Amino acid sequence: MYSCILVPLDGSKLAEKALAHAEGLAKSSGATVHILMSMSRHYSSETPIGGGLEADQSVARTAELSRQLEEAEIQTAQQYLDHTATGLKNLGLETIVELTTGPAHEHVIDYAKQHGVDLIVMSTHGHGGIKRMLLGSTTDRVIRSGEVPVLVVP
Repeated sequence: MYSCILVPLDGSKLAEKALAHAEGLAKSSGATVHILMSMSRHYSSETPIGGGLEADQSVARTAELSRQLEEAEIQTAQQYLDHTATGLKNLGLETIVELTTGPAHEHVIDYAKQHGVDLIVMSTHGHGGIKRMLLGSTTDRVIRSGEVPVLVVP
């Protein structure tokens, strides 16, 4: 029935609830499970107001610390993905992982198109109404794209 199932994760226990559903579907259909994690970039190397040597040194230190922090987060995320994939592989499931940077919903939609995904399995916080409108929802945006069927796990 399915040959390629995508499970977007963000490192939370809530998102991991989708794994059990994807696992069951993949076992019954022989599908490959793709795990995708998209990290947000939130570091900045803005130039402080003012100038001179002290400002230049401050910018350089800030940029270096930001780079180190980002590298540590990438390493932690990759370890998380590898650990998650190992668990699925130990169950006999073919598993592929990918780590991206940027808006999660865009990467989920693009990844699904590029890899011939025929089902996306993801969880949702279950926020409705105004809270969802204000906070946005990766799941909601993926569903609204209409590109690939989405199984939503509460």
